[in-house]
Amino acid sequence: MNKVVIYLESKQAIFHGALILMMLYVPHAGNLFMQLEHIDMTFSGFTIFNWFYGVALAAVIEFLILVFLINGYRMTGKFYAVVSFFLNFFYYDYWFISLQDPTIENIKTMVISLFICLTHSLSVWQLSELFYKRLMDEKGKKIEFWCYECDAGPFQNKKSLEGHIAKMHKTKKSETIKGLDPK
Repeated sequence: MNKVVIYLESKQAIFHGALILMMLYVPHAGNLFMQLEHIDMTFSGFTIFNWFYGVALAAVIEFLILVFLINGYRMTGKFYAVVSFFLNFFYYDYWFISLQDPTIENIKTMVISLFICLTHSLSVWQLSELFYKRLMDEKGKKIEFWCYECDAGPFQNKKSLEGHIAKMHKTKKSETIKGLDPK
């Protein structure tokens, strides 16, 4: 149970969550890009190049968002979250339909689509914040050095660890060297 909690608190869990979220978002964004693209790459009646272009464009954009998040650019992550919200909001044009025909069903669909858009955007926003926090926590931690031979430590820096090794393990190293010496 502790391992699961430790994993869920780790940068790896944040990375995996962001990666999965963005991978699942690629087909949706790819479809949007394919529908709105002005370049028609239809070849012999097949739209495979249009689909490939839309999905590739979406994959690259989602990959860049992930790179920004991982490298601690939280403001960029927030910017993408806001842009993503409005992209989805306009893509799910239920609010246009609700304005034209304000029935209960149309308003319900509009509110649901609004929450779907908000969920994805808030996820990107919060993952950006969380990953940034983990990066800052990691930078604030002191690095501790431990002796790999006798598990002594922690040492405050590498130089003090090397001093320990030179003092405490000098005889072991010289014995090992004498044992290898053919004389």
